[in-house]
Amino acid sequence: MNAKSIAALLALLTALSTPQLAAAASGNTTTLLNGANQMNQEGQDMATMLRSKAGDNQAMITIAETISGDHKANQEAVKALADSRKITLKDYKKNNAANDQMSKLNGAEFNSAFFAMTIRDHNGAIETFKTARSTFKGDRDVQLYIDETLPVLKAHLEMLKSLQRASALGSSQNPANNRTSGK
Repeated sequence: MNAKSIAALLALLTALSTPQLAAAASGNTTTLLNGANQMNQEGQDMATMLRSKAGDNQAMITIAETISGDHKANQEAVKALADSRKITLKDYKKNNAANDQMSKLNGAEFNSAFFAMTIRDHNGAIETFKTARSTFKGDRDVQLYIDETLPVLKAHLEMLKSLQRASALGSSQNPANNRTSGK
C-alpha cells in the first residue's frame, strides 16, 4: 500500500470513527456516561484487534492488555455511577466500517492506522473530560469519576505516542522497510 493509499485510509477511518464522547461535556450526566460507555467499548474492541495483530511484539501486546484492562475497569465505574443515578446506558454501537477497514490491515499499515486513530481518539477524550471537569464542578461523584479517568487517558496517550515513535524509528532503521526502486 503506497503513502497516498494509507493517507486515504486514515482519512476514511477518521471520518468513520469520530468518538461519540464529544457531546459528553454538555453538562448532561446521561450524555457523559453514554459517551464514556461508547469510549470504553471501542477501546476494548481496538485493544482486542491490536492483540490479535501484534504477533510476538511484546510492546504491542502490553499496550493492548493495558488499554483493555483500563477501559474494562473504567466501564465498571461508568456502570456504577449510572446505576447510582438510575441512568440506563445505551447499547454499544460498534463502528463496523472502521473495524472492517482496520481488520484488512496488517503489519506496519495496521500499526500506522491504529496509532493515528487511537491517538486522535485519546486526545479527543482528554479534551472532553477536561471540559467536563469544569462543567460538572458541583457534582462530586461525576467530578471524582472524571478525576480518576483523566490520568488513565493521559497515560494511554503517552504510551501510544512513545510506542508510535519507537515503531517509526524501528521502521526507518530496518533496511527491508526502506526499499528503493532500482535494478
